[in-house]
Amino acid sequence: ESPDFKQFAFNALTGEEGHNPDLKVKSGDTVTIKVANNGKSFHAFGIVSDADDPSTLVFNSAIKSANNPFKPGETGEVTFTAGAPGSYHYICTVPGHAALGMNGNFIVE
Repeated sequence: ESPDFKQFAFNALTGEEGHNPDLKVKSGDTVTIKVANNGKSFHAFGIVSDADDPSTLVFNSAIKSANNPFKPGETGEVTFTAGAPGSYHYICTVPGHAALGMNGNFIVE
């Protein structure tokens, strides 16, 4: 999170090393995602087919939710099987956070 809360990201802010890295897996892979909320805001995680619509969750990949988000300092994980090949997005499913930068590519080959 930027100090003014105008920018959010996974791992590092825009322009910093490690910013929202592409995640690539193969269809059928068992995938475990671990997250830690090291920020000061509330967050949640999911892989979606439409980065602008948190309800398009795929692969049963949610960790927490907008109604029950991670509090600062909390951690969590989810394990799922990667489905159909394609380009998806991992996002913070708290409304507005993906648009502020918590949006990365999740690619199933």
